[in-house]
Amino acid sequence: MKKLICAKDIETLHSNGDQVILIDKQTIITPSAKDLADEYQMTFKNKVSENLKSLDGTQEITKEDLVNMLKKLLNEAGITGFEDSPFEYQKHKNGLKIIRGSTVKLSPISATNENVCYQEILTSEESNLHLGILEINNSHFCEEDTLESINHVISGELSLTIDKTTFKASKGDIIFVPRHSAIHWSTPNKVTILSGKLKQGG
Repeated sequence: MKKLICAKDIETLHSNGDQVILIDKQTIITPSAKDLADEYQMTFKNKVSENLKSLDGTQEITKEDLVNMLKKLLNEAGITGFEDSPFEYQKHKNGLKIIRGSTVKLSPISATNENVCYQEILTSEESNLHLGILEINNSHFCEEDTLESINHVISGELSLTIDKTTFKASKGDIIFVPRHSAIHWSTPNKVTILSGKLKQGG
């Protein structure tokens, strides 16, 4: 999105004591703004150049510095949706993978209920198994037509209702959910579940 700098903006920056105005390729400067900036002896500088100058030869450039700079440049270019990886992991070329559980970032499964969150962490193409972490915090949700799944309760307690029958499950329990079931999950507290779903057609 293009940004317009007019004389009024220059007046505001000048009153704030700013002498350098950072711009990018999306910035449009009106002639009156340029004239006023000259009058106040204010200068326009490119944001990218300034970012690169901040990482001079006397400073060790880290991976975090480069990632942060990339995010900033993408945001300035109007590219949104650039997000961090939802978890950290290590992987060997033979396929072995270690996911750091403490780094997993969960996201709400719907915009209307932020207390039910999920994050897929592993996918096996051979078996079509999808493994994820489900967290329900003093809430509930319904599955109308389930996939076959095996769920291990990591912490907390919950209730599952199927065909008007309610079961309780707690830490250490393993829940098998058959395909094409209608299940209501709920907890008055907080429960965390490791959920493996077999996503096969038919």
